[in-house]
Amino acid sequence: MFKTANIIFLLFFFCPSLVQAVELSTLVEKRISQDGTTLDLKGLNIGKKGSKKLASMESLSSLVTLHLQGNNIKSSGMRALARSPHLTNLKHIDLWGNLLGDLGLKAIADSPHFKNLESLKLWKNEISDDSLQFLAESKNFSHLRTLMLNNNLITDLGATIIASSKNFSNLKTLNLFRNEIGDEGALAFASSRNFPNLESLFLGENRITDKGAVALIESQSFPALKILDLGKNLLGEPSALAAFQINRKGKVRVIYR
Repeated sequence: MFKTANIIFLLFFFCPSLVQAVELSTLVEKRISQDGTTLDLKGLNIGKKGSKKLASMESLSSLVTLHLQGNNIKSSGMRALARSPHLTNLKHIDLWGNLLGDLGLKAIADSPHFKNLESLKLWKNEISDDSLQFLAESKNFSHLRTLMLNNNLITDLGATIIASSKNFSNLKTLNLFRNEIGDEGALAFASSRNFPNLESLFLGENRITDKGAVALIESQSFPALKILDLGKNLLGEPSALAAFQINRKGKVRVIYR
């Protein structure tokens, strides 16, 4: 009995990762839904080691929705998840605030298992224009209905890449709030014909002026659009007038303040 206890103590003392593994397995059991389709691990700071452990769990084969907000998994943790054969049924993943960077987005785009994604939330992940070509070209994103890229480092170039992609014909919500997009990016969206089902477009708190805003407000490119958010940009009277005229018709709600 004494020897057994000593062995257990030594394992836990010299292998702290074993403790983390045991804790994560217990947390997964507690936080997964009864039918095994939804797992909520937000705010637990599991890090890249926890991500690798998560990726190895065969019990997640039925998972459809995964909440991983605020876990500091970074690009290496994302690569582990993207390579997991146990996450092939995943449709919805929330990765807010995980410092994924461009390499993290590339891992998602290159994954052989993320073929069914419908909702991808990547806000506040230090994503720049450098990885958006992967987003625009990967077949993993052709089923997306919700794409959140707010609070990142996207400029006119990145916005133009997204607007030019034919990958997002099913998209209903696109959130690019609080990036670095100016009139060039706004004009690219205004002239795009690649978003026939888009219902909500969030471009607030960027660098758009009246030139880009008016073009977006008056654009005929979004037949299904219900909400256009341009608030907290560099807008003046021309944008206010254009928004007033559209809002009066009642089909689209334009936010411009």
